[in-house]
Amino acid sequence: MDRARYSRIAHRFLPVSAPLDRSDVREVLGLLSLGAQSRVLDVGCGRAAILVDLMQASGACGTGVDFDAEALRIARASAAACGCVERLTLIESPALEVVLDDPFDLTLCIGSSHALGGRAPTLAHLARWTRPGGHALWGEGFWRRDPDPAYLVAIGSSKHDLSTHHDNAAAAQEYGWSVVWSAVTSDATFDRYEGLYRLGMARYLAEHPDDPELSAFRERSERWYESYLRWGRDTMGFALYLLERRT
Repeated sequence: MDRARYSRIAHRFLPVSAPLDRSDVREVLGLLSLGAQSRVLDVGCGRAAILVDLMQASGACGTGVDFDAEALRIARASAAACGCVERLTLIESPALEVVLDDPFDLTLCIGSSHALGGRAPTLAHLARWTRPGGHALWGEGFWRRDPDPAYLVAIGSSKHDLSTHHDNAAAAQEYGWSVVWSAVTSDATFDRYEGLYRLGMARYLAEHPDDPELSAFRERSERWYESYLRWGRDTMGFALYLLERRT
């Protein structure tokens, strides 16, 4: 199964591929001193909705990294519609293969730690890519309680894939960051995200009954949403962390 294609389809009604409230993002990023001279990096940017929003609001230059060519095409079209495409650089590549020489004022990695090999390497990479005194906005999942073994089997995960909200913040400090703000996704926002994720795929399957991956897509979508309703809603959380690179 093409997981990138599955994700793109399932997120069709969601501008960002993560369970977050964009008003939280706009609020915290609006408090940073970003302007026309600022440089912003978004790793695992997908359709780059947050990056384009930020570029439009601040005048900053942005670089987005993702391996999904179709998502980057959508990102470029969105930036063109907003009048900032000339300030946007998109790199089609696995994140771990990208070489970035000059540090950025702000780095973003929201729901994309898997692209950099997990929590610890993500924090290390972001630290290398962010100038001293600069910031990172990191979005990461966490366990709200010990996950049921049946839940882990259903979603193909391990207990060690995530930790706690506090442990996320503590890990950031170990890699040279100060946690200066955080926001945990509310139940209502998570419900909306999972519901639209499920609906996006259900609508697509109804519209494309001849898709060669229909059976695999349907099975995964139904299993994921059933697992969310049964276990995930009370087990998995998601948080945004605004990190400041210590000098």
